[in-house]
Amino acid sequence: MVAKPRILARDNAKTILTILKKIIENDEDSTSIIDYPVLIGSCAAKWHIPSFRDINDWDLIATISQSISIINEIKTSKTFKYIKLVYYPGGGLKIIGEFIDRYISKDESSIIFDIELVSDKFNLKKMKSNEVLDYDEIGNNDDGYFEIDKIDFERIDYTQPKASGLMILELCCNVEDKILFPLPSNFLCIVAPLKILEALKTSHIYWPTDFHKNIADLHLLRDILNYKDMSIIRPLCNPQRDELIEFLLKTRIKETENIRGIPGAHINLNMTNEEFLDNNDNLFVQRRILHDDIHERVKYGDHPIYESLKEDKSKAWIKKSLFEKIDYQTKLNCVKEEAMAIALERYLIPMTSNNQETSYNMALVKICTTLTKGWFRQFAVDNYPQLLKLDKDLLSIANDIISKYPLKQKKKLALVPDPETQAIFKGIFPYTKDISSFDEIEVNNKICNVERSGIKITSPVNDNVSITAIITTMCKFGTECTKSTDWTASVVILPSEDLEAKSDKDKSEHYNKITNYSHRFNDPLDLHPYYCDGYGHKYKFSLLTSMHVFVLGIHSEISIDGSWGSEESWEEEEKYKIDVRVKPADYCANKLGIPDFTGELLFKYVLNYLNPTLQNNGDIQLKERIDELKVKGDIPTDDSQQHLWYYAWNYIFNTGKPTINDV
Repeated sequence: MVAKPRILARDNAKTILTILKKIIENDEDSTSIIDYPVLIGSCAAKWHIPSFRDINDWDLIATISQSISIINEIKTSKTFKYIKLVYYPGGGLKIIGEFIDRYISKDESSIIFDIELVSDKFNLKKMKSNEVLDYDEIGNNDDGYFEIDKIDFERIDYTQPKASGLMILELCCNVEDKILFPLPSNFLCIVAPLKILEALKTSHIYWPTDFHKNIADLHLLRDILNYKDMSIIRPLCNPQRDELIEFLLKTRIKETENIRGIPGAHINLNMTNEEFLDNNDNLFVQRRILHDDIHERVKYGDHPIYESLKEDKSKAWIKKSLFEKIDYQTKLNCVKEEAMAIALERYLIPMTSNNQETSYNMALVKICTTLTKGWFRQFAVDNYPQLLKLDKDLLSIANDIISKYPLKQKKKLALVPDPETQAIFKGIFPYTKDISSFDEIEVNNKICNVERSGIKITSPVNDNVSITAIITTMCKFGTECTKSTDWTASVVILPSEDLEAKSDKDKSEHYNKITNYSHRFNDPLDLHPYYCDGYGHKYKFSLLTSMHVFVLGIHSEISIDGSWGSEESWEEEEKYKIDVRVKPADYCANKLGIPDFTGELLFKYVLNYLNPTLQNNGDIQLKERIDELKVKGDIPTDDSQQHLWYYAWNYIFNTGKPTINDV
């Protein structure tokens, strides 16, 4: 499991400087490893290659003393838009920020900087164990720096491999290429050689974040270095680097894995083809036909190429020695067949995309990052430019499959409450009636699925008293631009007479009041809230009342690899959360007049009776969070089968948290 980054200081340069000075205060030997910081990343590539894309970010590797000087220089003549000091367990220490000239207009471009700190005395990848730091973000207290005193790093163990940043400084000691950092004091930086830039770009190429940018940069660098011969008949190979650069690359990959996890770590090819695909939890689609049947529709010859590369036809594993025997074009076609099958299965057939080029490209990126690993993924990355052209009509194939193979209704998992609860529920069943139909919810977004179900429960002791429970779920797919999906769910429980009053209204007041939420819809009953995951909204959900016993909102990006979720990188904090709001249901439970029938039991009963799910497997993300909380012991496990939403409701109700994202 990847350790969560710790923000040691935020938006306070003085605090950051204090922490940095404390780290090196007991360092008797203050001699610098290198005279100047080393510039890496896009800005360094731009220095070597004037035609390189435009950039405004400066990535530096610097000693702690050099970093202190840089921050002091920026403080003197510039204004920080933001700055933070971040510790990545197993990865290192970074200063990330942005500044502008304090005397220019706000419209002027700013400078984004990222300083990776290096020490030859302290292991900045390993902070000394500290109970306070394990649980609390370091603050900027007015009464001193008590927390800062707790920050301490282990001394370097010279029997262990050096940090990659330290290797880079040592490799660049005698490099004469220099550039001025954009400060009035003419602050010089060494420009890292192209061979180091290529190794650094390779070190994180298997992660989906910014893949298109990274793969274009990587192949441009390899072109300039003459690492490859662009030929339509010869494969593009992984470059032959010298021993020191190769060791740097391996070390850097390991550090990146410590920070961001191992892409494709879950992959087990020693299983059947369908088991392999079903084992991938981020497949948020329901299949119409088998994956291998899709391969038959995109094959280049008489049979899909992968079939000739297997010793065991039933397993997903293909043999490297057999792959190496086929000609180069057939190797490319093998990868393209897989990419086309994934594009059809995950995007075009489920209709989450209607652009075949975009879908193919996302599938190809998935092959290069998280869906494969080892030599096959390496081949796809090394030969990416030769794989880009789509030469089959995938939309026609998708439309044919959609028309011939309608989706089968998925069977819901039966819920089995404990015997005592079952006995209570059994007594309520005779007084429960399904609501057969509702007025349609009008949506502005064509790619939006809405489902609504409900029940009416009459009091066993008073026929004139009843309550109504209505569950609404909505799945709104994003556009080709946003590549995102929003799921919302609401469980509303209210006295039946209150619902009848709502039904008499001609137009949704809710719809008319909400002007700052995108993708509006018109709910005739004014029950389902709007949800907004973005910034600039004070509330995630609109117009919640006491009748909203449970409200759930999930926003997921389709990252460029096509998988759901939010990829964390060195530069980014987690943006997307699973938002939950809960209310007690005791008022409606008491109206039924059933002894010992609480609001909690009423909520359980509604979920047990209607057994709702989110469309397109949207519950998977919630299930992952619930499972993590169970492992931690924050949610008790028992033999009874509770509904997933009940676990979330109970957790939020007992903890008071607005989200279950941070576990």
